[in-house]
Amino acid sequence: MSFTNTISRLLNSPAFKFVLVIILILALTIPLLFAYLLVAERQSYARQARAEVGQMWGREQTIRGPYIVVPLTYEKEFRNRDVVERRKIREFAVFLPEELNIRSDVEGEVRRRGIFNVPVYRSVTRFEGRFEKPVLRSFQQPDLTLEWAEAALVVTLNDVRGIKKTAELILDNGAGREKFRAGVGVASNGRVPGIHVPLTGEQAQSGFAFAFDLSLNGSSHIRYIPGGGETSVAIKSDWPHPSFAGAYLPENRKISDAGFAADWKVPRLARGIGQSIRLKQFRHLMTSKSFGVDFYQPVRFYSLAERALKYAMGFIGIIFLAVFIMEIQSRKRVHWIQYLFVGLALVIFYLVLIGTAEHIGFDLGYLFAALATSILVGTYFAAVVRSHRRRLYLGSVIAVIYGLLYLLLRVEDYAMLIGSISVFALLAVVMFATRDVDWSRGSISEQSDFDERPTT
Repeated sequence: MSFTNTISRLLNSPAFKFVLVIILILALTIPLLFAYLLVAERQSYARQARAEVGQMWGREQTIRGPYIVVPLTYEKEFRNRDVVERRKIREFAVFLPEELNIRSDVEGEVRRRGIFNVPVYRSVTRFEGRFEKPVLRSFQQPDLTLEWAEAALVVTLNDVRGIKKTAELILDNGAGREKFRAGVGVASNGRVPGIHVPLTGEQAQSGFAFAFDLSLNGSSHIRYIPGGGETSVAIKSDWPHPSFAGAYLPENRKISDAGFAADWKVPRLARGIGQSIRLKQFRHLMTSKSFGVDFYQPVRFYSLAERALKYAMGFIGIIFLAVFIMEIQSRKRVHWIQYLFVGLALVIFYLVLIGTAEHIGFDLGYLFAALATSILVGTYFAAVVRSHRRRLYLGSVIAVIYGLLYLLLRVEDYAMLIGSISVFALLAVVMFATRDVDWSRGSISEQSDFDERPTT
């Protein structure tokens, strides 16, 4: 046998074709990467739509307060070589309420921006509680002065544009009333949005009961901080798909198609800070201890499409393997370009899925994309090998593969179990189907048909 014939037989052998198929699968990572980038781009458009609606309606709201802010001053020594200089430092003391009860009624709705749905809400929240006489142990140091005359009761928000009605502070069960003012008062640095009511030194030092209502628009979520020594929060809403989030989960919750109700209780020990602290310490509470509810949308097809793309290489490999086995059994050569066409059709499945899911939902979009791809690839392969029976076989295999993928996407908690069992079963099928293949000699067209193997 000449060297040319040897090379020719090698290039036409099943082993070489198998390696070539693997190379094609790896090459398909390039269009899959573009599909992945497309999903990321569509997700960014969805986030942009939420941001635009939030700019006009009201952004995600985290309500912090109420709390009393009092300026404090003290002197501190600074050494510059041999020169000692004393400078006056101005900071802020924060006094938290002994008791804080929050009751919020939230009405949810969906606003549309282009093709994207954005959950928004209207809320009316009742704040009630009391401040006790401040404990000053944290501020007992030489030269420290609390400027009680500049005290203010402060509530901060993420977006004050969401406020829809002037709020009025009720003191000591109606003994005094004062309208809230814009900004956070004496502690304002131009960066923290909020509202405040100036207090007299006597009010700030002696304590008082308080109550006020806050009408607020927002989007995506509403959250609170455990500002009281004992904090209780109750939220009622007509939104049927809540997702409870943050540092604390509700003690009780009821969820139905008509909406949900949930309540939280946070004692001072679970909060982790005292009643009298400095403002820079209080910021930690504001950033790390918030809790509340996200207005979840159950149809999040971009995250599902993203997960599907993570499985793409494996599933394309399985379908290529099915084509390869059927090629051997049919004894009809399939050119590598034809494999490439099949691979591109499998990649375009994800584009069809994303495009249709944006308009008709993920489930129907997935069904349409899977059926279209199964019919296209099955019909094309049947035309290549000139066998209508092979079209039925391959179309069925692809349909089963897409059914398995859908199952993996929908039962995330069991994805590892289902995936490992499926891979094991697949390996068993491949081993059985290729047991008579002579990988080292002969072209594919010379291989024995599966149904005609010799028996002993």
